[in-house]
Amino acid sequence: MFDSWQSIVALISAVLIAYAVILLVGMGVWTYRDIRQRTHDGWSQAVAVALVAILNIPGLVLYLVLRPGETLTEMYERRLETEALLRDLPERRSCPRCDRVAREEFLLCPHCRTVLREPCLGCGRALELEWSVCPFCGAQGPQAIRTSTSAPPSSLQQQPAVPLPASPGSSSPQPAPRAAGTTQSSGPPGLTS
Repeated sequence: MFDSWQSIVALISAVLIAYAVILLVGMGVWTYRDIRQRTHDGWSQAVAVALVAILNIPGLVLYLVLRPGETLTEMYERRLETEALLRDLPERRSCPRCDRVAREEFLLCPHCRTVLREPCLGCGRALELEWSVCPFCGAQGPQAIRTSTSAPPSSLQQQPAVPLPASPGSSSPQPAPRAAGTTQSSGPPGLTS
């Protein structure tokens, strides 16, 4: 079987060539699977596999240096973890004008005097400006008070002129009541002075 040293060299070289081919194919497959876990970009995947296929072990080392630091799953988990941590942190309130931190119970910013909250008319606790009701005592909040004071009262709205029925003792009909702010003309209807 091994008659000469040439047959031994041929066997060793065949084993080394097979090992190199298996190693090259294995590096390419590993690179492809690894880059697919790190990016969805097809161009980056093709460049990474080509880099390893052409440059072999130096290409693999170069790929390991240049590849994205974390997989897509690790990125997703990190993002979820960050969102959970941010959700658990207490909300730090800051002034919308000067952007300095103001404590939760402050009604005014101590730095620029901007109104941050208003006291409840029922219990005196600090209420957010956009609240329509106090969650502590049920009294109207700042938003409800603002909307009720900005709407004109119904008594000031102009009423249509409706003639009143004549009283039993008078022969002439009573003039119709006028809304506030209107003037009565003394001339014929349709003419104004």
